[in-house]
Amino acid sequence: MFENDYIMRMIMQLTRALRKSLFREYSNPDIEIRDIEGRVAEALDLDPRLMFKLEPDSLVSLLQLGSVDPVLAVFAVRSIYYESDLLEANGELEKADLRRRQADAIAEAYNIEVTLADGSAEAMEEFLNEQELEDEYWLETEDEENEK
Repeated sequence: MFENDYIMRMIMQLTRALRKSLFREYSNPDIEIRDIEGRVAEALDLDPRLMFKLEPDSLVSLLQLGSVDPVLAVFAVRSIYYESDLLEANGELEKADLRRRQADAIAEAYNIEVTLADGSAEAMEEFLNEQELEDEYWLETEDEENEK
């Protein structure tokens, strides 16, 4: 129970940062990128100063030492791809390339069928909306079962 609550809290925090970005609520791109990086690193239980400097193979090795929840891994990969687009738009091409390679490596290591296209703003918004609908469905189903 505690682990599920923790995972849900990490997903919610990451989702909030992504929605805030999608709705252009950040005052500048550097804050936006740092917030998303911080939420991804926190969800994966890593220090963001370390996580986003590692080469892809080293990052995957570090993640495999812990136990990364598969749902969190999907959110993380999509978020890292999304962040890579933000970095590119901000002129930080080397960092954007590193993020893409990191996301590719995590997706491959955890058999996640997510690509760079799934990290676009449009795809991210659609994904988050789908997740919201699924959450509402499960909450309604759970409420109905509790009433019986």
